Amino acid sequence: MKRKQKYLVFVALPVLLCWGCASSDRDAGAVAVTGSGATQAETIVSEPSPQGPMDRDTEMSSENPGDNNVSASNPIGRAMNIVALVQQNPNLSTFLELIQAANMVTVLESPAPYTVFAPTNAAFAALPDGTVAALKQEGNELELTRIIQAHVLPNRITSAEMQNNMPLKTAQGEEVIVSRDGQDIRVGGARVVQPDVQASNGVLHVVDKVLIPPQNNSR
Repeated sequence: MKRKQKYLVFVALPVLLCWGCASSDRDAGAVAVTGSGATQAETIVSEPSPQGPMDRDTEMSSENPGDNNVSASNPIGRAMNIVALVQQNPNLSTFLELIQAANMVTVLESPAPYTVFAPTNAAFAALPDGTVAALKQEGNELELTRIIQAHVLPNRITSAEMQNNMPLKTAQGEEVIVSRDGQDIRVGGARVVQPDVQASNGVLHVVDKVLIPPQNNSR
């Protein structure tokens, strides 16, 4: 006698929200966000893990020295997402506050690959007095979002891939130009002081200057 078996299939449908038009065909999974902030969502179907769901705390607690995600610039151990890496660096606390104020935490925790140029606290302190406080005030969310997006690329680019005079299109919609002299790398005039901190969803480069997008942005 044949027995009927019932199968339950679980399908996860995460909706990934990303920014900018990806400048590389290799980022087919990225979802664009225009410079004006409009979003387009893309649904991706994935199979469940045979070991069941894993929470983020468990995933980030691994200390396997052979993990391919480990970077020499990242003493934490196994690569975490970009926001988690920023949280772990006390020299990036101002950048973290602005990410939170702009409600960009969820976006930068998403699986899509990003490159983030994270200005140090000293870089923000070099701005005119009151600039950071003003950006966090109610009513300035649009300008704050533009500034955060000016530090994000909607694809993953390591320092080894950055060439002299290479244009990089940010999620804000503008281009920043790479200048390189050996290991000295500058992006939009900001010097990369700590390159290639590997994240689970991209790569983080610490820079010594805030990248301010043009004020008159018609897009």
